Amino acid sequence: MIYTRRKFMKTLAVSASVVVTSNILGCGSSSSDDEVVEPGTDSPSILDGSQYFPQSVVSGDPRADSVILWTRIETGTAGDISVMLQVSGDENFSSLVVEESFDAVADYDHCLKVRVTELAPGQHYYYRFIYQSGGNHYASRTGRTKTAASPDTDTKVKFAYVSCQDYIGRYFNNYLSLLDNDDLDFVVHLGDYIYETTGDSLFQATGGARSIEFTDSEGALTIGVGDNKTQAANSLDNYRQLYKTYRTDELLQRIHERFPMIAIWDDHEFSDDSWGDNATYLDGAADEKQTQRKKNSEIAYFEYMPIDHEQPHTQSDLANGLMPISEEHLFPNTRIYRDFKFGKNLHLAMTDFRTNRPDHILPEDAFPATVEIDQSTLSGFLAATGMAQAAIDAVVSQMSPYINIDDAMFAAYKPAFIEIFTGLYMQDLMAKIELTQEEAFAQAQQRAVSVIKGNLATSYLNLALAGAQNSLPAEHPIQQLPALPETGVSQGLAFYTLGKTSLFNFIGSRYFVIKDTYDLYAAYREYVANLQGTSAQKAFDDAQTSWLGQTFATSDSTWKMLGSSVTFSPLIFDLSPNRADSGFAPFEQVLSSDTIPGQLKQRFYLEADQWDGFPQFKSSFVNDVMSQFGVISLGGDIHSSYVTAHKPNEVTGLRSYNFTTSSVSSGTFGSFLANGMNDIFAQLGEVPDALSDLPYYFDILVRTATKREDVSDDLVFSRMWEHGVAIVEVDADKVLVNFHNIGSEFHNIDLVSRSYYNDVESFLEKVRLYQFQVSDGTLTQLT
Repeated sequence: MIYTRRKFMKTLAVSASVVVTSNILGCGSSSSDDEVVEPGTDSPSILDGSQYFPQSVVSGDPRADSVILWTRIETGTAGDISVMLQVSGDENFSSLVVEESFDAVADYDHCLKVRVTELAPGQHYYYRFIYQSGGNHYASRTGRTKTAASPDTDTKVKFAYVSCQDYIGRYFNNYLSLLDNDDLDFVVHLGDYIYETTGDSLFQATGGARSIEFTDSEGALTIGVGDNKTQAANSLDNYRQLYKTYRTDELLQRIHERFPMIAIWDDHEFSDDSWGDNATYLDGAADEKQTQRKKNSEIAYFEYMPIDHEQPHTQSDLANGLMPISEEHLFPNTRIYRDFKFGKNLHLAMTDFRTNRPDHILPEDAFPATVEIDQSTLSGFLAATGMAQAAIDAVVSQMSPYINIDDAMFAAYKPAFIEIFTGLYMQDLMAKIELTQEEAFAQAQQRAVSVIKGNLATSYLNLALAGAQNSLPAEHPIQQLPALPETGVSQGLAFYTLGKTSLFNFIGSRYFVIKDTYDLYAAYREYVANLQGTSAQKAFDDAQTSWLGQTFATSDSTWKMLGSSVTFSPLIFDLSPNRADSGFAPFEQVLSSDTIPGQLKQRFYLEADQWDGFPQFKSSFVNDVMSQFGVISLGGDIHSSYVTAHKPNEVTGLRSYNFTTSSVSSGTFGSFLANGMNDIFAQLGEVPDALSDLPYYFDILVRTATKREDVSDDLVFSRMWEHGVAIVEVDADKVLVNFHNIGSEFHNIDLVSRSYYNDVESFLEKVRLYQFQVSDGTLTQLT
C-alpha cells in the first residue's frame, strides 16, 4: 500500500485531565467493592483481554509533559475496531487522567498510537487499552510508563541502552538484566530491533522453534541461489509480520510494559548494511536501489514503534490532533533524529546514521586491478597536503605497480584478460544471482570489457594470469604470456592496494580493508567531492550535523549524550611490523614470524560500514562537536562491547567518550571476525596451525592497535565474544556505565540459543558486570 495525504495511519493525540470519571463499571471508582478491579484480577466489567492484544502494550518518547502509547488489537474483525485508552496515576486505575476511545484502523494493521499530553513531569503513569464485545470489556495488560523530569530539576537519571535482537534461533535472555533493575526511567534502543531476513546463512540459524516464514512469500525478496536461498522482507506485510512476531516475545513484552522506549533504527529495520534506499545483499552484482521497499520498512516502523515520528519534522511542541504517516515523513524526507531532556543532568540526542549517508567508499564490485589514483595524481595530492618529498616517495613505494593495458606493447594481454575475467565474472555472478548460462555470459563479458582498460595493477593481474594458466590446457594461447612487469613501472593506488581481492565481496570493501591506504583513498575521495561541492563521507547530512552542533552548543545540561546506531570506537587490527607491543610475548613471536603471510602484515579496519568507514568526517565531527562539548556517545550495531576515550579538544580541553554495548541476542562480532579471517586465509593458501589461536587475541589486538601515535583515539576496553546490555546512571557529579554481559559459544556457554525465561536466577548468576565512571573529565574502570 502507498500512503497518501488522504490515506494514512492516524496516531492521535489526547490531553490528560486532572481527574476523569470512568464510564466503565468497576474501574476503581465503583461503589461496589466486589467490582473494583485489583491488579492481576478480573471483574465482572473488565476481563482479561490479552488474547485480543497479542503484542501487548508499548510506550515511548517520554518528555516532561507527554508520552507515546501504543497497542495493536486482533479480534478477527476485518474492519476498524473501537478501542478505549485509560491512563491513570495508579496501577488500580482509581485516579484516571485519560479515558477516551479511538479507532484502530484495519488498513494500518489495527495499530493504534496515541500521544498523551499535559502530563506531570517525572511521574509514573499506568495505562491499558480496552475492547468492548458482547457486553463485556476486555483489557490489555497494564503498562507502566514514566515522563521525563522537568528540565529545572536536579535529579538522578537511570536508563538502559540496547541493540541488535535477532529472533531467528535466539532468545532475548539479556533483557532479564533490565527487568532486574525495575527503577529504570527508560530504555534506549539503538537499532536492529528486527532483522529483515529469515535465514541468512552468514549469521542466522534456521529450523528451530524461533523461526519466521513470511505469509506473503510472493511479496518477499528472495536472495541467494540454489540451496543457499533465503528470504528478506520486502512488502509492507513482510515488515509488519516481523514486528508482530518479535513483539510476541515474552521478555520483550515485559520490557515494553515496564519502561518507555526511545528508539532509532540501524540497517536491519530495512536491509543489512544499507545506505539510503540501497541494499547490499548482492555486493554490486546487480542494482539494489529499492525505494518502495525502504518506504515499506519505514511505514511498518512508524506503525509499530513508539516513536513520535511527527515531532522531528516540526522540532516544536505539537498541539492535539491527528499525527499522520504520510509521504512527507517517508524516504527521502525521513527525519527521526530528535532530542530529549531529563532534568538538569541529561540531554540526549538521538541520531540517524542510515537515511542520508553516502555509499560505502569502496564499492563491493570494484575491480581489484583498477588504479584509482595514478602516481602523478597521488604525488600531487600528497604534496598539496604539505608532505615532504621524501615522505611522498616512501608512500608511493608502497603502492601497487601498474601498466596501461591499452599500450601497444600489451596488445596480446588485453583480449586474454577479457577472456579470463569473463569466466571469473560469470562464475561469481551465478553464485549471486539466478541466471541462465547465456545471461551470465553476456553480463560477465560486458563487465570484463568495461574493466580491462587503462591503468591496471600488475600484481593482481599476474595472480589471475597464473590461476588461468594452471587450469588451461598447455596448448591454450594464454599459456604463452609471461607475467606482467611489477618493477620498473609506475606505482599507484589500486583497489587491490586497499585489500580488495574479489570481484563481488564485502571483504575488502565493507570489512577487512587496509587502514593506511584506505585513509589515503578516503581523504582523496573527500578532497575531490569537496571540490564539487559535495561529500563522500558525511553520514550525517548538513541538516543533521548542524542540528547536533546547535543542540550541544546551546545545551545547559550537566551531561550531553549522543545515541548512535553504530560505534565511534576505532576497530583496528595491527599486524604490521610497526605495531605496539601487546605485552604477550608468545603472541608477539607469532606476529613477527613468517607464520603470518606478508599480505596480512598491515593494519586493517575491521568494519567500514560504521564510523571507521568515514575517517576524515568522523575525526572532524568527534573533535568539533563531540569533544568540544564533552559529549558521551552511546553505540550499538557491532555485537561487541567497547569503551573509547577520544582526543581532547584543543580549545575547550574537553573530550568525548564512547560506550558501545553488545547485542541482545545477535551473533558476536568475534564469531563474524573469525569466519572472515578464515575466508581471507583460505584465499592465501593453507592456514598455519599457529593462527588457529588468533581469535583468543582479538580483544588484545583491537586494544593494542590504538596505542600507535598516529591513532588519536584510545580504545581501553573490548569484549568481542560477549553479548550484553548496558545501564547508565547519571547525576550532577558523574556518569556510571554498567555493561551487563554474558559469554557466548566461544566460552562454551549457550546463553542465547536456549530460553532462560523461566530460569531467571540461573541466568543472572552468569552475568558479567563491567563498570566505568566518568567524573571531572576522567574515565575510570571500577570493575
